[in-house]
Amino acid sequence: MRTNAHLRVLTALFTAALVAAACGESNAPTTTDASNTDASESTTTHSDVHDGGDDDGHHHDHDAESAESVHDENGDDDGNGHHHDAPVDADAANPPTIAVEVDADPAGGINIHVTTTGFDVVPEAASTDHIDGEGHFHLWIDGEKVMRFYNESVYFAGVTEGEVEVMVELSANDHRQYVVDGEPIVAMTTFTVPPHDHGAHSHGAADSIAWEGEAPALAVEVVEDPKSGFNAFVTVDGLTLSADNVGGPNVDGEGHLHIYANGQKLGRLYGTATHIPALPEGDVEITVGAFSNDHSPYVIDGEPVEASTTITVAS
Repeated sequence: MRTNAHLRVLTALFTAALVAAACGESNAPTTTDASNTDASESTTTHSDVHDGGDDDGHHHDHDAESAESVHDENGDDDGNGHHHDAPVDADAANPPTIAVEVDADPAGGINIHVTTTGFDVVPEAASTDHIDGEGHFHLWIDGEKVMRFYNESVYFAGVTEGEVEVMVELSANDHRQYVVDGEPIVAMTTFTVPPHDHGAHSHGAADSIAWEGEAPALAVEVVEDPKSGFNAFVTVDGLTLSADNVGGPNVDGEGHLHIYANGQKLGRLYGTATHIPALPEGDVEITVGAFSNDHSPYVIDGEPVEASTTITVAS
């Protein structure tokens, strides 16, 4: 099974005017799991950016992919999608480890959850100099690199019904692979994506949910990534971000974030940092909004709970 070609076409409608993050194809790393994670394990019960409108009451997850999943497979390595630099040798006696679990999202697509030991995800250091034990994650679907991400849980819309191989790789700040005795440190699982019935869930049928209690604080900052694209950093105070309960009933004060560029939804976020592969030239407004577990937007006095910033993207 491959990533959904239909999604790519839809995403291209938005990204055709975007500045390309880089060019080329990515070569998959060796799929040996140096963390000793069982590569055949699939977790079928649950669990920064690509669904493009799943659940705000106006779109579906299938309209595009999330900001962390608007395909980044071409821009993290050497500009051609290959790892030509020497990998990072981890301490063989005490290497970092990674494990991955996957579950189906009620709105379609999959949620991917990773756990690590001996490894610090530092979004602010992405595409900078290597520091031992720091880095971020690269996601591979069926042997194809599809994105870089910074949070322990991430949503990916670009899969269709059937069996899919999901692999997450530990990447250094400078995008080199972490290896033990020459083998990349990865976690891999095969997951069967179930058929998706659009009528089986509301897709955010409720127009909005009134926020109860003191208003949460949201802020967003967007900076250019030294390698490619942009990094968005969100400050959240008063809202509990939950990947575990996404698609479930509303719980006051709990939910997730949606991120938009000039009103176009880029994706769904379960954490406070995400990579955006490309943005159009000129002034671009980046908005982050708070949504409930059931994908209804939170509002206060009828106004959405959100934060925006405007950046100028040079040609």
